[in-house]
Amino acid sequence: MNRIQIIEQVYNALSAKITQGEIPISLRAPALVGTVQDDPFDCWVADTIRGALPDIEVFHSGKLTTPDLVLRCKTTNSLLGLEVKKLIQKKDGKDPRGLTIDYNSCLPCGKALVKVGENTVEVPCFYLFALLSPDSSSMVTTILMDGDFLNYDFELHKDAKYANQSEYDHGPYGEGSIRHRRMYTYPNPLNYKLSFFHLRHILIVKQHELASFARRWAPCTDLIIRADKYQNAFYYIVIDGVSGKYLPFPLEKLPVRQDIFKACKERKPKERTASMPQLPE
Repeated sequence: MNRIQIIEQVYNALSAKITQGEIPISLRAPALVGTVQDDPFDCWVADTIRGALPDIEVFHSGKLTTPDLVLRCKTTNSLLGLEVKKLIQKKDGKDPRGLTIDYNSCLPCGKALVKVGENTVEVPCFYLFALLSPDSSSMVTTILMDGDFLNYDFELHKDAKYANQSEYDHGPYGEGSIRHRRMYTYPNPLNYKLSFFHLRHILIVKQHELASFARRWAPCTDLIIRADKYQNAFYYIVIDGVSGKYLPFPLEKLPVRQDIFKACKERKPKERTASMPQLPE
């Protein structure tokens, strides 16, 4: 099983759980959750993959480590990173973030560094974006996405990974410190305004990798062209196992979507000012 077939199997396992348009989930009770880094949803995803795919080993990377999960095929030793990003749906049906979502101190990428024994290896990385219902009892949107869809620059990813640092001997007594920890915001695929993603359960892969699927037919619904700043164009296919129609390759007649995150590019820097208490005279 190659990496594309691994993610195909993961998508099929999640899609098989869909009832009435949602994927039911059961999370640990809040009283049993430890620190803020102890995410019961990550654990649910890992347990679901283990239960549905006995040929796949699932490893948790640890707190504040990217990717959240590493999958390994027992028969081929193929490795795949899986970063899990979730949001809780607002009562009005919208997502709580809008244009962008936080990626903390490590920006998204289609590759990640993983230790296998003493050896550091580069592994492909997919992202699972999930919009949970307001009561966190189900997933109303799921998007399994190749990390390259958000950023294909692995060198930029590695630079960001090691950019954090601390500065000591700060302040008049030399007792303080400064923690330089970058925060990255990149597009939020769960944005409710992206109607072609919202409330769907889809898989997004590179078009040329469709030939690596275990089956030769796939329910493809859209072609998305991601054009970068250097006049390069990358073609991605949206697969919808719930509402998509099974079509043979090639897929020239699919609707084409371009510049889907245009609003992110149109943002302008805001001038920051220091705030202070204001008292009446």
